[in-house]
Amino acid sequence: MFHMHLGLGRMREAADRLNLAGMPACLAQVVGTNGKGSTAYYLAQIALEHGFSTGLFTSPHFLTLRERIRINGKIASEETILGWANTAQAACADLGLTYFETITLIAMVGFSAEHVDLIVLEAGLGGRNDATSTWHPDLLLITPIGLDHERIIGPGLENIVQDKAGAIKSGTLAISGPQTATVRDLLAQEAEGKAVAVHTSDDIPEVDWKAAGAPALPGPHQRDNARLALAGWAALAQRQGWPVRPDACALALSSKAWPGRLQRIPATPVSCPEDSPENSHEKAIGNAREFILDGAHNPSALEALKIALDNLAVCPRTVIFTCMQDKNLDHMAPLVRQLTSGPIFVPELPTHHRCRPAHEVVQALGPQAQATSDPATALARAASVAALTDGPVLICGSLYLLAEIYALQPEWLDA
Repeated sequence: MFHMHLGLGRMREAADRLNLAGMPACLAQVVGTNGKGSTAYYLAQIALEHGFSTGLFTSPHFLTLRERIRINGKIASEETILGWANTAQAACADLGLTYFETITLIAMVGFSAEHVDLIVLEAGLGGRNDATSTWHPDLLLITPIGLDHERIIGPGLENIVQDKAGAIKSGTLAISGPQTATVRDLLAQEAEGKAVAVHTSDDIPEVDWKAAGAPALPGPHQRDNARLALAGWAALAQRQGWPVRPDACALALSSKAWPGRLQRIPATPVSCPEDSPENSHEKAIGNAREFILDGAHNPSALEALKIALDNLAVCPRTVIFTCMQDKNLDHMAPLVRQLTSGPIFVPELPTHHRCRPAHEVVQALGPQAQATSDPATALARAASVAALTDGPVLICGSLYLLAEIYALQPEWLDA
């Protein structure tokens, strides 16, 4: 199961066996490089605030797979998820589905069983062969596209855009967030063959943009994500005959219940191994001013993070960072160094086989960087530095790193 096998043949067969080929609900798909999860979340929240039931599928998760599948904004129970999984397994065990395909299918079994009004699917990576592209979306939202997953859907930006644009299907409403001129041209070329026009947020009339001006999730990039979700809802509502209420839109975007996106946590005591020397610094750790968690994991996301921090006048005193092996560390390293003038702690993530060894990351980052044996030690050391300098700790580079931090401090996930 834990492998990658591109192509939609297995998923289409699975959907046929489970009578999911033609979903009765309205369906929105979100593709792109950065901002997919936030945009999908915003769209589902907007629908909820308008009184519609929703099924939201996102990835990855932090502590439990159940986080990926939400009904009306709530994580499904273990018993419920297990029932959906057993339904999928009974019909499709012989198909050789991958991990991501299996989870996508479980989500769609659940959304069908719950008879939701709107399904929102965040693509895993790419678009043409992504499991979420098994179905024909009524709405396709395209977040900013940049260099990421080059070994899988690259090399180069052109191949990445063409792959993500493969999610465009005839008759689908397609709306794009901000893109470079090169990406816009490539998207238009791909869409032309499907007789689809790729609109921008500004092309959608009758949208009250005030709600997007100050979403609860901070940063200029989140305003762009909010605008894209609002434009998507307005276009979809016009086609479906649904309402667009400014008060509901504003309320939807005021929700902060989406962790790991420039998430600011007031200082709390930090757990660390009993035999680590950091235990003697518990008082200093408790006095650290703030922790900031962000899922930025590629060059364009790190650039957006730096802009957001500058706009907030926040200067991290120290950073905890690592990244996966498929990321362009040479491009990321100078961006990480710009985030702080203080030390950068690089923990080993031994439970994640795709993570780069800490010594490789340290070598790329230079003398600011220090390797640590695990995230708990990195967190304790960074907190000690921040306590002495009265500045925040920034944690970024990988959602898998954030997952390890949330495992240490589970209360932060709902903070």
